[in-house]
Amino acid sequence: YRPRGCMPRIGFAQPTQPRADATQRIALLDGELEERVQNLCDRLCGAHDEVEHAAARCWTACRDVLGKYIRLGIIGEILPQIAFFVAYSLAVTYYAQENDWEIRWTASKQDVIYYPAVVLAFLLCFRASGCMDRYNDGLRTVFLMEKCLREIAFEVCTRLSVEGEEDDEGHHEAAEATSPEGQQLEEFRMLRKRYFKHEFRRMLRLLFACAARDLNDSALADSELDEEEASAIQCAMTKAEHAAVLVTHSAFGHAFRVYLAASWLLKLVRGIDEERLFDGEELEVSSIVEMKLTQFKHSWLEARQVAYSSMPDSVTHVLWLLCTVMSLFMPWEWVTICRWSTWFPSVLLTISFYGILEIASSMENPFGFDAEDIPIAKVAEHLDEEVCLTMQYAMLDEFGGENLYRNLMGSSMVFLDEAGLPGSEGLAFLASAMPGSPAASRDPLLSAEV
Repeated sequence: YRPRGCMPRIGFAQPTQPRADATQRIALLDGELEERVQNLCDRLCGAHDEVEHAAARCWTACRDVLGKYIRLGIIGEILPQIAFFVAYSLAVTYYAQENDWEIRWTASKQDVIYYPAVVLAFLLCFRASGCMDRYNDGLRTVFLMEKCLREIAFEVCTRLSVEGEEDDEGHHEAAEATSPEGQQLEEFRMLRKRYFKHEFRRMLRLLFACAARDLNDSALADSELDEEEASAIQCAMTKAEHAAVLVTHSAFGHAFRVYLAASWLLKLVRGIDEERLFDGEELEVSSIVEMKLTQFKHSWLEARQVAYSSMPDSVTHVLWLLCTVMSLFMPWEWVTICRWSTWFPSVLLTISFYGILEIASSMENPFGFDAEDIPIAKVAEHLDEEVCLTMQYAMLDEFGGENLYRNLMGSSMVFLDEAGLPGSEGLAFLASAMPGSPAASRDPLLSAEV
C-alpha cells in the first residue's frame, strides 16, 4: 500500500479476444452474482440457521447483554492513569496517618478547590460535546456517500434495457430479417450489457473503497497499515488502475485517487449511454450519474474535513494538565474524611476526567481502525449487497401494475412460478391458457398475451 510516487509507462493495443472466452467470463460472473444474492437471501430468511435449544438461546441472549455492559471499554485505555492515582492516594493516606490525620488542605478546613473543579468539568463537557458533533457529522456524511452511490446503482441498473423486453423487439426482428451478421451484432449488444453490469459494480465498489480508505488513513499518521485492517474493505482493480491508485497517498493530503475513480465510473456509464443501451433520452442516464457523483464528492469532502482537522494540541494539553493537577490535589481534600478509602473517590475522579478526555479524543476523528470508529467496512459491504440485489432484480422495475391493467394496455402479464406465495399457483395452469388451446377458445380473457 506504500505510494510509489511514479506512474509506469502505459501502452495501448487492441488484441483480438475470442468471443467464447468473453462469454465464459460473463457466465462465470453471472454465476457468482446469483450465488451471492442467494446467500444473502438465505441469511435474511434464516435458511441455514440451526434450531437451537431454548436454554442455549437464553444463554446467548444473556451473554450478549452482559458482554454489552460488563466490559472494560474506555477504562482499559486509561488503566495506567488509574493505577498511578490509586498508588498516589494510598501514599497520601499513609502520610496523613503518620501525621494523625491532620492535613491543612483538607475539605473540613476549606473548599476553594471545588470551584476550579466545577469549571474544569464544564470545559470537559464542552470538549466532549464538540467531538460528539464531529462524530455525528461523520455518520451523516458517510450515509450521504452511500445514498448517492445506491441511487446511482438503481438508476443505472433499472434504466439498462432488459433483454427480451418490448423496446428491443424491433432490434430482434430487424436482426432476424437482415442477416446473420445482424443477429451477431444484437448478441454482442446483449453481451456488452451483461458484462457492463459487473464492471459497473466493480467500479462502484472501487470508488467507495478509495473514498473510505482516504478517510480511514487520517488515523494512520506516520504508522503503517496492518494487512488485516487493509483487507477489511475489499475491491478489485486492474493492473493499470492499481498502479494509478498507488501514485500517491491520502496521508500526504492528496485526493487524486477518489477523483480518478469517479471519472472512471462516469466514463464507463457514458460509453454505454452513447451506444443507446439505456432507456430514455440520449445521455440522460450519464447526466444523472454525473450529478449524483458530484453530490458524492461533496459529501466525501465534508467527511474529509472532519477526518483531517482536529483541535490544536495546545488546547488538549491544557485540559490534560488541569485534569492531572486536579487529580493530584483532590486526595489531600478527602484524606481526613475518607482515610483509607480515599483511593475510591480518587478512582472515580480519574475515570471521570481522563475517561471524558479519552472519549472526546476517540470521537474527534470518527474515521479509522479502532473499535469506536465508524464501521465503514461494514458500510461498504452493505452497499455491495444493495448493488447486487439491484443488479439481480432490476427487471422488476419494468413489471409493475395489476395484470388486468397490463392486459388492457397490451403489455405482458406477470405470473409467479413459485408455489406457496400469495396469488401464485405456479405456471402449470398457463398451459391451457395459451392461444389456440380449448380453454383459451372458451374464455376470451385467457387468450390474453402472457
